[in-house]
Amino acid sequence: MCTVSYVFFEQYLYIDVTASVTIGLALFGVVIVTMLMLGNPWMSAIVVGTVFMIEAGLIGVMKLWSISLNAVSIVNMAMCIGISVEFCSHIAVAFDKARGTRQERAFKALVEMGPSVFSGITMTKFFGVVVLAFAPSQLFQIYYFRMYLAIVILGFLHGLMFLPVILSLVGPPPGSLWTLIGKKCNKKNQEAEEREVN
Repeated sequence: MCTVSYVFFEQYLYIDVTASVTIGLALFGVVIVTMLMLGNPWMSAIVVGTVFMIEAGLIGVMKLWSISLNAVSIVNMAMCIGISVEFCSHIAVAFDKARGTRQERAFKALVEMGPSVFSGITMTKFFGVVVLAFAPSQLFQIYYFRMYLAIVILGFLHGLMFLPVILSLVGPPPGSLWTLIGKKCNKKNQEAEEREVN
């Protein structure tokens, strides 16, 4: 027997598996993209770990605010992973390009990109989300306002406070795989030009 209520309640049969697979695939996508964009496995691992911590924080907030696990919350949890990358990647790239000790590089990254992350990402998302608090629909108040507010606050705290501290303690040396490849190609080109001149 297939009724409208059956189709609705069927989602709860495998909701935990669906959530795990969705979060796992989203994190796998973050691993691939950060490896390609940053070109540094060490930095990618730190960024992915920070993104995972933001996601774990969101799950904790869902428990505290009694937000149930359903199709809407799973979509928001997947979105959390994508939004979290935005908070972390700018600081990671600035850290990678800075020179000096780890502490100096973390400070430079925070000074260079911190205001942009705060005003361009945190504040714009925050004011966009606050409007949802006044929505007449419980769906918007619970699954969008509460969850997205938690994502913005957790992303801000992890991206601008936790990540720079971790980078200052165990951050990778400057330079990425792409920088090394570029230097080798430039060196080969210079040697070839010197041979042509001689």
